[in-house]
Amino acid sequence: MRKILLFLIIILVLILLSAGIAGCKPKIRLPADSSLGGSNQWLVISSLYCQLKSAPSGASRDLGILRRGTVLKIMESKYSTDESDQGTLWFRTQDTGQSGWVSIRDANTYSSETQARSAALRME
Repeated sequence: MRKILLFLIIILVLILLSAGIAGCKPKIRLPADSSLGGSNQWLVISSLYCQLKSAPSGASRDLGILRRGTVLKIMESKYSTDESDQGTLWFRTQDTGQSGWVSIRDANTYSSETQARSAALRME
């Protein structure tokens, strides 16, 4: 009789634990993905020089050259699907009327124009 009672108590405890775990919401708070529509809307070219590209790919046509410290507004962001740079994040920007793409490898992102311009000044 004791064995059956002990067995039932163990099963009851397991059921209560599993129900409690299933009903719990994780308390993990992931940071906002600022690279894709989050708070970072400005970038500063961090490489000495970088190519402004026609598409979000290292193999795409060059549109122009950007220098370190250039501040640009981010219009859109996309991950590359090309084999050569698959998974690289690219930002579509506009520079003096010309739209093009800049790789995250060549830039730092900021949430405000003021922050971006301050960072650009420190790069000089």
